[in-house]
Amino acid sequence: MTNLAFYIPFHYPSRKEFFALLNALEKHGAAYVEIGIPVQNPFMDGALIKETHQEVLKQLPTHDSLVQTLKEIKEKFTFKVVLMTYKEGFDTFSLNQIPISLYDGLLCVDQVLNKDTSHHPIQIYPPHLKEEEIQSLLQNNELFAYVISGEGKTGSFNEVPTQYKESVHFIKKHSPLPILVGFGIKTPEDVASIVKNGADGAIIGTEFLRRFQQGGINGVYTYLDGFDSIMNS
Repeated sequence: MTNLAFYIPFHYPSRKEFFALLNALEKHGAAYVEIGIPVQNPFMDGALIKETHQEVLKQLPTHDSLVQTLKEIKEKFTFKVVLMTYKEGFDTFSLNQIPISLYDGLLCVDQVLNKDTSHHPIQIYPPHLKEEEIQSLLQNNELFAYVISGEGKTGSFNEVPTQYKESVHFIKKHSPLPILVGFGIKTPEDVASIVKNGADGAIIGTEFLRRFQQGGINGVYTYLDGFDSIMNS
């Protein structure tokens, strides 16, 4: 089975629509949902995701509202929940104080989390990491390994880079963790190409949000229809 993860900022663009998007992903069999914890400067992300963070911050989200939403998600859905943020979001929302039963993975893009101080850490593997750096990260990695396809910001790629291949092959040799490739993944054909190169699945963020912005929830269902054969295989 090909594992797909989809990225949605917390309560984007509203709590009601956020849950409508989650419901669409549940119905289509998404393996993981990455919930983006908003920050003022998500510097690894492109313009679209930066704009969504600003929209969410206007709602004045809090630690308590996040906890309440995570409780509801765990009651309603079966996909695994990943909290994804930057150090700013990790500290602002006190993510280390959220009950570990409410999420399955925790990813901080500008800080390496370790098992001694954080629960369920997920690590990011950008291109050109040295082998010893990859091995060090794998020692503090759970759920899946997040391999970045190429150098650049989210939403900045016209096609999927191929710089990820070496990292995927090395991780395969040294870890049983599933490997998901992110950045630049838009279509079922993109997913097929990275799986052919050894990955276990993909992470889709900007394109998923763009389809929602352009076509609303109906546009999202149409988009996800194209991945049904992959997610349900």
